[in-house]
Amino acid sequence: MTNFVHCRGCGHQIHETAPTCPKCGAPQAVAPHAPTTYVPLAGSPSPYGSIPWFRQRWALVCMLLVFAPAAVVIAWTGEIYYLVGNTVKTFPKSVKVVLTIMTTLLLVALGSDEEAFQGSAGLVLIGGAIGLSLRK
Repeated sequence: MTNFVHCRGCGHQIHETAPTCPKCGAPQAVAPHAPTTYVPLAGSPSPYGSIPWFRQRWALVCMLLVFAPAAVVIAWTGEIYYLVGNTVKTFPKSVKVVLTIMTTLLLVALGSDEEAFQGSAGLVLIGGAIGLSLRK
């Protein structure tokens, strides 16, 4: 016994296993909806669970030291997670604001001719990275 369904595009009756409609060519399979949230997995080898690496504190600190604008973009496009004991927490918005100010200061310093300003901006950036890595 064969089962027929209606085409998603034109409504013509087609076999249920047909990948496309022979009349209009419309695809019949529905793409699965991928989840957009990350849920820590029980028994995961990482204490962060399934949180992507670029959303973890250590990656943000490394990005801040290597290419500060990338760290700011990552920080503003989602949450940044860190561990306190066995609990995963997120940084508040104030950390994102401070990162943005520090990166702006660094970019302005790189564009200036004052070596003292460039040196102090570099020290502020390094100090911010250290502070971010020590924050609890």
